Amino acid sequence: MRISTFSTTRAKRISALLTLVAALMTGACTSPTTSTDDTDPELPLAESGAGTCVPIMVPEEFIFLSWYELIDIDDDNMLDQFKDPSAEWRMRKLAEAGFNVYFDYRLNSLEEAEALLALGDKTGMKIVVECPELHDATQTEKTVEALSAHPSLFAYNVWDEPELFEYPEMRRRIKEIYKYDQTHLCYVNLFPNYGWDDWVEERYLETLRHYLRTVPVSFLSFDNYPVVMQDGNRVLRDAWYHNLEDIRTAANEAQVPIWSFAMAKALGSTPRPTLADLRLQHFSNLVYGAVAFQYFTTRAIVWGDDIVADIYPIVKQVNEELKQMEPIFLGADIKDIWHTGDSIPRGTKALTSYPTGITRIETEGEGCVVSYFTNKGKQYVALVNRSCTATPTLDIEFATEAIHIAKDGTENPVEASYTIEAGDIKIFTWK
Repeated sequence: MRISTFSTTRAKRISALLTLVAALMTGACTSPTTSTDDTDPELPLAESGAGTCVPIMVPEEFIFLSWYELIDIDDDNMLDQFKDPSAEWRMRKLAEAGFNVYFDYRLNSLEEAEALLALGDKTGMKIVVECPELHDATQTEKTVEALSAHPSLFAYNVWDEPELFEYPEMRRRIKEIYKYDQTHLCYVNLFPNYGWDDWVEERYLETLRHYLRTVPVSFLSFDNYPVVMQDGNRVLRDAWYHNLEDIRTAANEAQVPIWSFAMAKALGSTPRPTLADLRLQHFSNLVYGAVAFQYFTTRAIVWGDDIVADIYPIVKQVNEELKQMEPIFLGADIKDIWHTGDSIPRGTKALTSYPTGITRIETEGEGCVVSYFTNKGKQYVALVNRSCTATPTLDIEFATEAIHIAKDGTENPVEASYTIEAGDIKIFTWK
């Protein structure tokens, strides 16, 4: 995997900035814009000149990232676990399921971090890693030197779900790392729009903008797990698509790619996922512009000496489907996004008119996400079924010759009517 880097001026002219995968970066970097104008008492002040030299990336493939728990984190002997053949077997099974990056942050020492990176070196898996020495200013330089010597290093983890008051320390950590290595990413993942406080949904976009002004990052990652159980039924969080709208707006403004999540296990009100659940989450992420598809957690996918029988196959299938759609979506310029249905999600726009060349779009039931985009001189519309249980009918008509593109890239003439499986996607192109 490879990422190219460019100056800010050129990067802003490249629509592919909203797509990303990665490993090794070389060349130029840029300093993000910062501001001292933010006087909101609930938001820490942005530092004048807070930016530092940050890689600007043009990706070549999607990221498929599995989040920690490759080993038993409750076992203090992590070093021996990483060296055990079973850890290598699990990492290779992740690769077979389409993953190209593994993330771990609950390590106790540089020695453990290097043992994990050695495993990545051996298997070809890229690694996001963190250890206590990384953020000790007296040890950062030698730690970065040791970690960056491994070919498998993908990124340094800096913070997961930071609170607003933690931004200054997070910024300090990133600037310190970039003193010694400007060719690898610094990883930060944000709360969703239900993750901070009662006010967060309405002010989430403002908070994202402040974050991107304040913290020198190369991408915008967030974790929203929208499928929940309510009165025995699978439903979506009310603010799920509002979250995606705000993420897309902030990422576009800052010219950074979007990294997204799906839940691979039961957790709280989130049920054990079905194929439809995973499709709905990651296909929605996809049509909103995401280029990194993360899963929480590894242990839910593969554990011990075996795969997790009901989860591994569907994760592998969704990753394969996303990978097959990569030629259509990688580098896409998303022009607009609408929603159909009698009731559209909060914070979104209803489909009231069609892109030129489309004369009719009608859906049943809860409705669909409708994403209109261009890529490599072609125009596309992608529709994602917003239900993870229902299978509605889609009626679509075009004024000109049009093609239906299956997830595997197969092209067929457009039919008058389609059935969209729960959480699934339909893609069309026309002249």
